Amino acid sequence: MAPISLAILNPIAFILMEIDKQKGQNQQADSQAKGLQSLKLLKQILKGIVFNPVLLMTILGMIGNVAFKHKISIYIEGLLEVFGQSFSATALFLLGLRMVGQIHKLKGPALVLPCVLIMVKLIILPVVMRECVSSLNAGTNESETISLSTYAFLYGTIPTAPAVFVFSSLYQLEIDLMASSMVICTFLSGPMMFLSAELISINKDYAAQMKKFGFDLSIVALLCCLWVLIVFVITKKHRRMPHRLTISLLLSQILLAVSVIWGGPHNTSAPSLNATIQQAFLSFSMYSCLLWTSMLSVGILMLQSRGPCFVVTLWPVLGFVAWGAPAVMVTVLLATKSSTENINSQATDAIRLCLLVFCLTVTTGCLIVYIRLRRRSALFASLSAEATTNFSPPEETSSLVENMEPTSQAQSVSGDTNAALGCYGTITASPSPSRQPNGCCSNDPDCENDLADSNDIEDLGSNIRECACPSWRRAPDGACPHSRDVQRAAAALGLLPHELARARTAQLLKHTVLIIIYSLSMFIGITYTTWRMMLKDESGVFVEIEFLDVAANYGQGLVLFILFGVDPEEILVPTLRYLKTKWYGADTVILPPIEDLSFETKHVCDQFISHHLDRCRDAIAKDTRWRMRTYRGVFRGSCLVKWLIDCGLAKDEYEAVTYGRHLVDGRLIAHVSDAHHFTNSPMLYAFK
Repeated sequence: MAPISLAILNPIAFILMEIDKQKGQNQQADSQAKGLQSLKLLKQILKGIVFNPVLLMTILGMIGNVAFKHKISIYIEGLLEVFGQSFSATALFLLGLRMVGQIHKLKGPALVLPCVLIMVKLIILPVVMRECVSSLNAGTNESETISLSTYAFLYGTIPTAPAVFVFSSLYQLEIDLMASSMVICTFLSGPMMFLSAELISINKDYAAQMKKFGFDLSIVALLCCLWVLIVFVITKKHRRMPHRLTISLLLSQILLAVSVIWGGPHNTSAPSLNATIQQAFLSFSMYSCLLWTSMLSVGILMLQSRGPCFVVTLWPVLGFVAWGAPAVMVTVLLATKSSTENINSQATDAIRLCLLVFCLTVTTGCLIVYIRLRRRSALFASLSAEATTNFSPPEETSSLVENMEPTSQAQSVSGDTNAALGCYGTITASPSPSRQPNGCCSNDPDCENDLADSNDIEDLGSNIRECACPSWRRAPDGACPHSRDVQRAAAALGLLPHELARARTAQLLKHTVLIIIYSLSMFIGITYTTWRMMLKDESGVFVEIEFLDVAANYGQGLVLFILFGVDPEEILVPTLRYLKTKWYGADTVILPPIEDLSFETKHVCDQFISHHLDRCRDAIAKDTRWRMRTYRGVFRGSCLVKWLIDCGLAKDEYEAVTYGRHLVDGRLIAHVSDAHHFTNSPMLYAFK
């Protein structure tokens, strides 16, 4: 197998990587010499492939095998064996060396793509390899074909070879991603291999054990779903998007767990009214879980492209599809069954297989489009950040205007654009009467911003971005001209979506992970249902696929619990903060006495009062409305930091924050509720 892989399969990847490498080096070439450039590119690609050490050494080894008549000299064989044995160790050492200082980066969004690659490698690839070998009838008889297909499944669970990281380093392609993915895959593939080997050797009927496993798992999943539901209700996420769609999926999973628990831990084949109703509820909840997963992916895509108000309008349609279609299917199953039998299992499996294929197609397609829109928005954000970096405002007093925008989008929307966007407009100090301070439509009570339920008055996180353009450079509607130029450039490049999406603190990353995991469970369900309908050999690998299908189907509540139920910021931290407030009273900043202030603090305060106080107040202080309350003459901490840097009182953000802390200690500025010291954040401060 080694020569086939090294001399036939690997060159395909080498050709693609060489094309990418040479295109990257020659992308600045003159368009007039396009024909000559193509010939030169082809020559460089062929040269890179021919002199590739992996391919070259493989071909030389095959030639040497023929030249030495299949028996190499003992001296040459010993030398080459040492070199061959040192390759794996050297590659693994290079892999570990690359991971130095990279472990702390393996969290949050950085883990999504490695986990997707690992799931494809450890779960999807073994199934595909097994089906390919089985479909090709690789053995001389049926027994040998089954044996080879089982070996192919086990072979697919082996971790990725370290040579892949060497190729990645050679062509400078996603080195950090490949390093982290291979390290995690190596640690996870061990348990997967041993589990597969044990389950493959099973030849007994484990239907009763699978039934009991599904029953026990449903009890745990029911408790997890109820906890997540309580968290959503307490934190008022059930009123937001896309959490409203998630709650609908959660209710379907609760109904699925109740249906499994209703059926009991033992198999009952005797037809009865109770068994028929239980099977009907089980089929309905199973179908609705699949459809709600695809509807959730549609909702997240619409949330990114059209905004939450459109998703609120679309929500009844999604609910009708996700609950109405399963009801019709179950009604048809009940109408076509005989009075002396339970619901036909073959018809149930056929409907489930069709739903799995449909839902997996819709979910995967929506997820791909959603990721492409996110990347397009990130490109626009880079353009906006570059324009902001290249602009240097004059050192004169100016009014700083805060725009409510997510940092992931980095968009500055003009007043005309706000009107076109409908629900999502720019939030300024004096919002229009038709808009709430959270930036949503006042005439739609269902459309709410996640910021509306924040615990602290300025718990805005990173959703605030200030524009430092002076008033004389702004348009009459208050829009930044540089942002408009960037928008026009992005529109010309096709980077702007049809409507500027507004990412909220809606935990979109967690929803993306949720959809990816459920898509994997759909693939496992398709494999198991197809295998069961085709009546293939139900031993060995089938037992493992059935086990994975039961775990993925009845254990969906555990995934929701891990993603949404164990976040300490949702329940634990607010509860401790509330108890601390009730026990000790409200949080206040304890400042040192005036007579104990350092000479530096007194000097900074005296200089600020004498030369900068009036100018600073005129530049950044303004009336700000937040949560039905207007704060007079306040400013954000980030505004003061930017003003201090622009005026030359501080070289960087660190010095500006230190300067601001001197002002707080000197009683010149203070937090509006005296709950925080000075920080470079959107928190509100006022002059005393």
